[in-house]
Amino acid sequence: MKRRNITKYIFVIAIQMFIIVSCEYDHPEPIFSDGTPVSFSNDIQAIFDAGCNGLGCHSAASIPPDLTAANAYNSLFENDLIDTINYEDSELYQQVNNSGSMNVYLTNANDASQILNWIKQGAKNN
Repeated sequence: MKRRNITKYIFVIAIQMFIIVSCEYDHPEPIFSDGTPVSFSNDIQAIFDAGCNGLGCHSAASIPPDLTAANAYNSLFENDLIDTINYEDSELYQQVNNSGSMNVYLTNANDASQILNWIKQGAKNN
């Protein structure tokens, strides 16, 4: 009788181990809107410098997020402004798209789409 119970327990533990080991999560690959890579330091930071912290609003001692060159990338993620799965739901994009309150501070008509493309490409610190 004891041998049967031990066998049952070993069988149950083996099944549980198999289930735990076989669990895996696949992260979706970023979707690229076109073949042009978007650079955070060259493209996105330039948008922030011209319209966001250039006006003094989102600089180090002002309204969060801090979009100065030294802090912008980390500040975007610390303030949960980037969603790399549901790109258009990113708070950053919501604020700069046509209906967003920060859209009026963009200096180029393509700035919002450039930000969205950067998010779609994985929001890399490049």
